[in-house]
Amino acid sequence: MVNYSLAHMSTKPGDDTAPKLFYAKAQASGEVTMDEMAEDIAYSTSLTDGDVLNAIRALIKQVNKHLAAGKIVRLETFGSFQIQLQSEGAETEKKFTSSNITGATIQFRPGKPIKAATRSGSGGLTFHRVAKKGEAPLPDDGGDGGNGSEGGDGGLDENPLG
Repeated sequence: MVNYSLAHMSTKPGDDTAPKLFYAKAQASGEVTMDEMAEDIAYSTSLTDGDVLNAIRALIKQVNKHLAAGKIVRLETFGSFQIQLQSEGAETEKKFTSSNITGATIQFRPGKPIKAATRSGSGGLTFHRVAKKGEAPLPDDGGDGGNGSEGGDGGLDENPLG
């Protein structure tokens, strides 16, 4: 289950005159460490915790090495990683130099099994609204465990005659 709270934000960031609407913000319910995942993987395989940790650390080094070489790193059905650049514009191609590049980020494109984990509905995500940090807990209404989109079709599947 994914916890969320609401944030009142502008529909056009930077425009103080734009209307504000409420948007969902995911609220983490904790974190998991590599050690914890290694223990879980070791439990379900013939590997030891140390073997799993060594393999993960070696994988991270290889991903870094190949990203630095400008390659797309594809990890089968897990997904792929690729460098993305930010730069300042130049008036002409001749005026553009590497000094125009202001930063780099890594883009992750999830594979099908990872994407499936973000789908709502049966077998996928469920959502639960929680209070923002520092606010009193919300009363449990018992009805927000779904994906929050029920009833949006005007009841087309309901029998209008009862």
